Amino acid sequence: MLFFSLCLVFVRANNKEAKMKKHYLVLGLTMASTGISAAEMGVKGGSDFFAAAINSEKTTSGLQYGAEYINGHRQTQLVEANLGYGFKLGELQVAPRVGMFWADLDTGKSSSQGANAGIRLMAPLPYAGQTWLYLDYSLAPDITTRNLHHLHQLEAGIYYQPASWLTLSSGYRYLSSDGKYGEKDQRLIDGLFIGAAYRF
Repeated sequence: MLFFSLCLVFVRANNKEAKMKKHYLVLGLTMASTGISAAEMGVKGGSDFFAAAINSEKTTSGLQYGAEYINGHRQTQLVEANLGYGFKLGELQVAPRVGMFWADLDTGKSSSQGANAGIRLMAPLPYAGQTWLYLDYSLAPDITTRNLHHLHQLEAGIYYQPASWLTLSSGYRYLSSDGKYGEKDQRLIDGLFIGAAYRF
Protein backbone atom coordinates (compact mmCIF):
# COMPACT_ATOMS: atom_id res chain seq x y z
CA MET A 1 0.00 0.00 0.00
CA LEU A 2 1.34 3.43 -0.96
CA PHE A 3 0.57 5.01 2.37
CA PHE A 4 2.27 2.20 4.26
CA SER A 5 5.42 2.95 2.25
CA LEU A 6 5.15 6.59 3.28
CA CYS A 7 4.93 5.53 6.92
CA LEU A 8 8.32 3.88 6.57
CA VAL A 9 9.74 7.22 5.44
CA PHE A 10 8.47 8.76 8.67
CA VAL A 11 10.09 6.00 10.69
CA ARG A 12 13.44 6.89 9.12
CA ALA A 13 12.98 10.64 9.54
CA ASN A 14 15.39 10.88 12.48
CA ASN A 15 17.73 8.02 13.33
CA LYS A 16 18.49 9.55 16.72
CA GLU A 17 14.93 9.50 17.94
CA ALA A 18 14.16 5.80 18.52
CA LYS A 19 11.23 6.50 20.78
CA MET A 20 9.56 8.77 18.25
CA LYS A 21 10.09 6.17 15.54
CA LYS A 22 7.79 3.86 17.46
CA HIS A 23 5.18 6.58 17.80
CA TYR A 24 5.21 7.36 14.07
CA LEU A 25 5.02 3.68 13.22
CA VAL A 26 1.98 3.17 15.45
CA LEU A 27 0.25 6.21 13.92
CA GLY A 28 1.14 5.09 10.42
CA LEU A 29 -0.14 1.57 10.95
CA THR A 30 -3.35 2.97 12.40
CA MET A 31 -3.86 5.08 9.28
CA ALA A 32 -3.04 2.22 6.95
CA SER A 33 -5.45 -0.10 8.76
CA THR A 34 -8.38 2.16 7.90
CA GLY A 35 -8.14 0.98 4.30
CA ILE A 36 -8.23 4.53 2.91
CA SER A 37 -6.13 4.99 -0.20
CA ALA A 38 -4.19 8.19 -0.87
CA ALA A 39 -5.91 10.85 -2.95
CA GLU A 40 -3.27 13.56 -3.44
CA MET A 41 0.50 13.80 -3.61
CA GLY A 42 2.04 17.20 -4.18
CA VAL A 43 4.50 19.98 -3.42
CA LYS A 44 4.36 23.60 -2.30
CA GLY A 45 7.03 26.25 -2.41
CA GLY A 46 7.57 29.91 -1.73
CA SER A 47 9.96 32.50 -0.42
CA ASP A 48 10.26 30.83 2.99
CA PHE A 49 9.85 27.07 2.52
CA PHE A 50 9.44 23.96 0.39
CA ALA A 51 6.99 21.19 1.35
CA ALA A 52 5.99 17.76 0.05
CA ALA A 53 2.82 16.04 1.21
CA ILE A 54 0.44 13.15 0.71
CA ASN A 55 -3.13 13.25 1.97
CA SER A 56 -6.63 11.93 1.50
CA GLU A 57 -9.38 13.87 -0.24
CA LYS A 58 -9.86 17.24 1.48
CA THR A 59 -13.25 18.24 0.14
CA THR A 60 -15.30 15.19 1.13
CA SER A 61 -16.62 13.91 4.45
CA GLY A 62 -15.21 10.95 6.34
CA LEU A 63 -11.93 9.76 7.82
CA GLN A 64 -8.93 11.75 6.58
CA TYR A 65 -5.17 11.50 6.90
CA GLY A 66 -2.19 13.58 5.92
CA ALA A 67 1.60 13.47 6.05
CA GLU A 68 3.96 16.32 5.23
CA TYR A 69 7.65 17.21 5.14
CA ILE A 70 8.61 20.90 5.37
CA ASN A 71 12.05 22.40 4.75
CA GLY A 72 12.20 26.06 5.69
CA HIS A 73 14.84 28.51 4.54
CA ARG A 74 15.54 29.47 8.17
CA GLN A 75 17.17 26.16 9.15
CA THR A 76 13.79 24.59 9.80
CA GLN A 77 12.64 21.03 9.17
CA LEU A 78 9.30 19.55 10.16
CA VAL A 79 7.85 16.07 9.60
CA GLU A 80 4.20 15.62 10.54
CA ALA A 81 1.49 12.96 10.29
CA ASN A 82 -2.14 13.49 11.23
CA LEU A 83 -5.49 11.76 11.35
CA GLY A 84 -8.86 13.50 11.33
CA TYR A 85 -12.48 13.43 10.27
CA GLY A 86 -14.21 15.70 7.78
CA PHE A 87 -17.87 16.70 7.83
CA LYS A 88 -20.13 19.30 6.23
CA LEU A 89 -21.59 22.21 8.16
CA GLY A 90 -23.90 23.83 5.64
CA GLU A 91 -21.67 24.67 2.68
CA LEU A 92 -18.57 24.64 4.90
CA GLN A 93 -16.30 21.58 4.97
CA VAL A 94 -14.85 21.11 8.48
CA ALA A 95 -12.02 18.71 9.36
CA PRO A 96 -10.66 18.58 12.94
CA ARG A 97 -7.56 16.43 13.43
CA VAL A 98 -4.80 15.28 15.76
CA GLY A 99 -1.22 14.55 14.78
CA MET A 100 2.37 13.88 15.74
CA PHE A 101 5.50 15.70 14.58
CA TRP A 102 9.27 15.79 14.67
CA ALA A 103 10.97 19.14 14.21
CA ASP A 104 14.48 20.55 13.91
CA LEU A 105 13.98 24.28 14.30
CA ASP A 106 16.29 27.26 14.30
CA THR A 107 15.95 27.72 18.04
CA GLY A 108 19.43 26.76 19.22
CA LYS A 109 18.04 23.63 20.86
CA SER A 110 18.04 19.94 20.02
CA SER A 111 15.31 18.43 17.87
CA SER A 112 11.75 18.55 19.14
CA GLN A 113 8.86 16.11 19.12
CA GLY A 114 5.27 16.25 20.15
CA ALA A 115 1.58 16.04 19.38
CA ASN A 116 -0.73 18.70 18.04
CA ALA A 117 -4.36 19.35 17.23
CA GLY A 118 -5.78 21.35 14.38
CA ILE A 119 -8.72 22.14 12.16
CA ARG A 120 -9.22 22.89 8.48
CA LEU A 121 -12.15 24.91 7.10
CA MET A 122 -12.98 24.93 3.38
CA ALA A 123 -15.69 26.98 1.68
CA PRO A 124 -16.61 26.66 -2.01
CA LEU A 125 -16.50 29.85 -4.06
CA PRO A 126 -19.92 30.54 -5.62
CA TYR A 127 -20.00 30.38 -9.43
CA ALA A 128 -16.34 29.30 -9.57
CA GLY A 129 -16.72 25.50 -9.88
CA GLN A 130 -14.20 23.29 -8.10
CA THR A 131 -12.64 26.24 -6.25
CA TRP A 132 -12.44 26.59 -2.47
CA LEU A 133 -11.13 29.09 0.03
CA TYR A 134 -9.53 27.44 3.04
CA LEU A 135 -8.06 28.13 6.47
CA ASP A 136 -5.93 25.58 8.33
CA TYR A 137 -4.59 26.02 11.87
CA SER A 138 -2.85 23.73 14.35
CA LEU A 139 -1.28 24.13 17.78
CA ALA A 140 1.13 21.99 19.77
CA PRO A 141 0.99 23.25 23.39
CA ASP A 142 3.76 22.87 25.97
CA ILE A 143 2.11 19.89 27.62
CA THR A 144 2.35 17.77 24.44
CA THR A 145 5.84 18.78 23.27
CA ARG A 146 9.48 18.21 24.11
CA ASN A 147 12.21 20.86 23.66
CA LEU A 148 9.63 23.29 22.31
CA HIS A 149 7.30 26.02 23.54
CA HIS A 150 3.97 26.20 21.68
CA LEU A 151 4.28 25.41 17.98
CA HIS A 152 1.78 27.34 15.84
CA GLN A 153 0.97 26.58 12.20
CA LEU A 154 -1.36 28.59 9.99
CA GLU A 155 -2.16 28.29 6.30
CA ALA A 156 -4.77 30.18 4.31
CA GLY A 157 -5.38 30.27 0.60
CA ILE A 158 -7.28 29.13 -2.46
CA TYR A 159 -7.60 25.52 -3.63
CA TYR A 160 -8.54 24.83 -7.27
CA GLN A 161 -9.17 21.58 -9.14
CA PRO A 162 -8.91 22.27 -12.89
CA ALA A 163 -8.91 18.55 -13.79
CA SER A 164 -9.81 15.27 -12.12
CA TRP A 165 -6.10 14.46 -11.70
CA LEU A 166 -4.77 17.89 -10.66
CA THR A 167 -5.18 20.42 -7.86
CA LEU A 168 -3.52 23.83 -7.60
CA SER A 169 -3.17 25.99 -4.52
CA SER A 170 -1.84 29.38 -3.55
CA GLY A 171 -1.80 31.28 -0.30
CA TYR A 172 0.07 32.20 2.86
CA ARG A 173 1.81 30.01 5.44
CA TYR A 174 3.05 30.79 8.94
CA LEU A 175 5.02 28.66 11.42
CA SER A 176 6.27 29.90 14.78
CA SER A 177 7.37 28.85 18.24
CA ASP A 178 6.66 31.06 21.25
CA GLY A 179 9.52 32.50 23.26
CA LYS A 180 10.00 31.14 26.76
CA TYR A 181 11.34 32.80 29.91
CA GLY A 182 12.03 36.09 28.16
CA GLU A 183 13.29 34.61 24.88
CA LYS A 184 12.06 36.04 21.59
CA ASP A 185 9.36 34.28 19.59
CA GLN A 186 10.75 32.27 16.69
CA ARG A 187 9.04 33.16 13.40
CA LEU A 188 10.22 30.24 11.27
CA ILE A 189 8.01 30.48 8.16
CA ASP A 190 6.16 33.61 7.13
CA GLY A 191 5.40 33.96 3.44
CA LEU A 192 3.42 33.25 0.30
CA PHE A 193 3.44 29.98 -1.64
CA ILE A 194 2.13 28.19 -4.71
CA GLY A 195 1.56 24.45 -5.01
CA ALA A 196 0.37 21.61 -7.19
CA ALA A 197 -0.75 18.05 -6.44
CA TYR A 198 -1.45 14.94 -8.48
CA ARG A 199 -4.73 13.20 -7.65
CA PHE A 200 -5.00 9.41 -7.91
